[in-house]
Amino acid sequence: MQDLLARAIQAHGGVEHWRTLSRFRARSRAQGAIWAIKGKQGAFGELVITGGTRTQRVTIAPYPERGLCITWEPQRQTIQQDNGVLMAEQSHPQARFDFHTRQTPWDDFHAGYFAAEVLWSYLTVPFHLLRDDIHTEEAEPWYEEGATWLALRVTYPKTFATPSKQQTLYFDESGLLRRTEFGFELLGPGPAVHHASLHRRFDGIVIPTRHRVYVRNPDGTRARESTSLAIDIEDAYFT
Repeated sequence: MQDLLARAIQAHGGVEHWRTLSRFRARSRAQGAIWAIKGKQGAFGELVITGGTRTQRVTIAPYPERGLCITWEPQRQTIQQDNGVLMAEQSHPQARFDFHTRQTPWDDFHAGYFAAEVLWSYLTVPFHLLRDDIHTEEAEPWYEEGATWLALRVTYPKTFATPSKQQTLYFDESGLLRRTEFGFELLGPGPAVHHASLHRRFDGIVIPTRHRVYVRNPDGTRARESTSLAIDIEDAYFT
């Protein structure tokens, strides 16, 4: 394990503790310009997400309306009633984003896939970087807010569901995640930057509770005129 990744893992709770955990549950709010562009404004105003720490499977409720929930896996999605009655299902959902542009409207499955993929990543990083099929290497640091943030370039395999197969994560001097450079593959081409802050400890695991995503300028700075995606995690439980 590289020195930076090891430091980040320790700062977020440590690998030994993480390996004792298998589930998470979090209350969150998701806002931002992307939902209005996609015709889904207000769809994720308040939600509860439950899932596995190592398996890419999550359930979001209520969605797409009260009394319903969506369960996401990279190869399958289902919408069901709270009592488990299946309402709709979809196989190979990521393929339905092919040829999308930023302005292409989304249906309930599109929006659910995007939200679940992002939230699973936010709740499991940096620990999921320990997978054998994920490649990491240290890169050039970034200077912001009078501080130096160390960089870790990440390459994900094709079989792993993630907002971008190529990302660069930046950690502060204590090892906490502060910034990620990437491109939302589900939205069409375009550089983005994710800022993570307000770190809190839940059941021994430290996660950022404030996530803001912006369009990324050519010089790496964020375009401040609008927030593409805003996610706030109100509380979380790891077991």
